[in-house]
Amino acid sequence: MSPIARNHHYLPQAYLAAFTETGTKDGHFFVRDVSNGKFFKTSPKNVAVERDFNRIDNEDEPLDAIECELATFEGIAAQSIKKIIEIQEFPPAEEFTHIINLLCLLAVRNPKHRRSINGLRAKIKQWELESLVSDERTFENTIKKAKEAGYLKECEVSFLGMKSFIDERRYSIEFPSEGNMEIEFDVFDTLLPILGRRLWSVTIAPPSGPIFVCSDDPVTLTRKNFEPGMPIGFGMTHTEVFLPLSPRVGFYGVYENPGPPVMYLTPEDVAKRNFYVASNAGRHIFSQESEFMIFHKGEIKPILCGFASDQGPAL
Repeated sequence: MSPIARNHHYLPQAYLAAFTETGTKDGHFFVRDVSNGKFFKTSPKNVAVERDFNRIDNEDEPLDAIECELATFEGIAAQSIKKIIEIQEFPPAEEFTHIINLLCLLAVRNPKHRRSINGLRAKIKQWELESLVSDERTFENTIKKAKEAGYLKECEVSFLGMKSFIDERRYSIEFPSEGNMEIEFDVFDTLLPILGRRLWSVTIAPPSGPIFVCSDDPVTLTRKNFEPGMPIGFGMTHTEVFLPLSPRVGFYGVYENPGPPVMYLTPEDVAKRNFYVASNAGRHIFSQESEFMIFHKGEIKPILCGFASDQGPAL
C-alpha cells in the first residue's frame, strides 16, 4: 500500500518543471520572495506546497484521495502543455480542453484565494455568534430550538458565560480543507464555460528575450485599458487572461479583437505580462534566469532573482 501523501502541491510540479533550467521536475529555478525581496534557488518539489491542502476526512477514502485524482489530471494537462512548448502551435481540441481545465483549476484553487474566502466565512460566523448573545431571549430561544431538534441535551453554559466567551474572543474559527474544496469546485464549474467562451492564442516570447516568469498564483486577469477602481471579472469584456506555460510560451485569452492563433510578442509585451504575473504572486516568483524583465513606469526594467546586489524596482 502506497504511503499517504501529506504535502500537497497547489501548483503541479509537472507544470512548474517547464520553468526550471532543465525543463524537468528535478531541475532548479530562481525564486524571488516578494514579501522580503530575498531569493534562492530550488526545485518545484519545494515550492507551491502546503500540508494537507487537498485533505479529505472520509472513512471510506484515504486522506489524499483528491490529491491523487488531481495528480492524474495534472499529469495529462502537463503533457498537453509540453507539446505546445515543443511545436509552438495552437493545440487541437482535446489538448486545448486539458489546458483550459488546468488554467481554471489554478485560477480557483490557491492558498491566497482560500485565505480570502475563509476570512469572509469567519466574519459571517463571527456575526452569527455575536447575534446569538445579542440578548438573553435570543440565546434562550436558540438553545430551546437546538434541544427540540436533538442537537443538544443540556446547556451547561449561562447566557452571561457565553456572552463573555464570545465578546472576549476566547476561541478561533477554522475551516477544514473539504469545505474549501467544495466551494472551489463549485466555482470551477461556473468559471470553466466562461473561460471557454474567450478567444485564445498561444503567445511566443522573442528568441532574444526576455522570457516569461511564473508565480505561485500564475493566472492573471487584467483590463486592456487599466483604470483604477474599475471592477473586473473573468466574464467581463475588455479584459485579458494570461497563463505562462514556459519561459518562451504562454496562453492568452480575450473576448474581443483576438490575435492570431499564435502571437509573436515584442519584448515590451513580455515585460508587461511579467509585471502582471509578478504582481499577482502570493509570495513567490519563479524564473529560469537570475534576472527577468517587467514593464514598470513606462519602461522595461530588470528584476533580479539572485546573485546580485541591485534588486531593481520593488514589486
